[in-house]
Order: sequence, then structure tokens, then C-alpha cells
Amino acid sequence: MKLKKIISIILLLFVFFILESCSSMHTNVGLDMTFGPNGPRVTPSVGVNMYGGGRW
Repeated sequence: MKLKKIISIILLLFVFFILESCSSMHTNVGLDMTFGPNGPRVTPSVGVNMYGGGRW
């Protein structure tokens, strides 16, 4: 019984750690426009960044 409690507390702390580390992630979705010899070309862009709390 005591071992189950210890394991459940460790798993709960691990889940909190995972949720906290994922909360600082952010995504950007947008369109990039590049100008070439045949005119402008629009390409989609998707980015996933990890924000560490500092200035970019």
C-alpha cells in the first residue's frame, strides 16, 4: 500500500513537470512571401518554439 502511494506521487510529479514544460511552447502559423523571377510566391510556414522566459 505504501509503495503504491509513493509511485503515484512520483507519477503525479512527473505529469506536473511535463505539463509545465509544455506550457512554455508556442507555435506560429503564417504565410511567407518570396519574390522570384516569376513573381511573388506564397508558402505556408509552421513553427514550434520553446520559450525559456528570456528576451528574444
